[in-house]
Amino acid sequence: MREQAELDLSDETRDILNFLVWQLDQAFEFKPEHSLIANLSTATPEMLDQLPPSGGRTLRDIMAHCASVKRMHIAHAFGDGQLGWWETWDGEGELKDADFEALVAWLRRAHAEAQAAVRGLEEDGELLMERRTHWGELRQTRFIIDAVLSHDIYHAGEVGHLRGLLQHADHFPHGGRT
Repeated sequence: MREQAELDLSDETRDILNFLVWQLDQAFEFKPEHSLIANLSTATPEMLDQLPPSGGRTLRDIMAHCASVKRMHIAHAFGDGQLGWWETWDGEGELKDADFEALVAWLRRAHAEAQAAVRGLEEDGELLMERRTHWGELRQTRFIIDAVLSHDIYHAGEVGHLRGLLQHADHFPHGGRT
């Protein structure tokens, strides 16, 4: 197993933080082929609660998971840590009844919270500061921010695949076999 490279933060600037702010936006929305919002952009509201042919998760499930995890990471690492899993939905009515637009708006609010948390850091050196995770352990800030942005990319791929299955338009010929 390779050792993880250390992050050189000898220059107390915001260069790394500014890059992470940019990366968060890329993973969430601006990377056309890999961002969460880009992959949701061609899904239809009718797909929201459809299961793929073999079962699994719905788009609603994935969207709720993405917003909830992001809010939990941010609330516990940068806030008062009081947010619980069943309190992450901040939209109107019940989550199970929310329409596609309301779920996207929730994702955007969760993303804005993450962006505000990273923008609120004063210098790159804070990336080495330990913060509380939503499961109660301490982790360096850089690992928490990385988890947030990697999570969006991971689930963007899942959304893209699910959307392809539901639209019968998955782009891999022969089921991905050559």
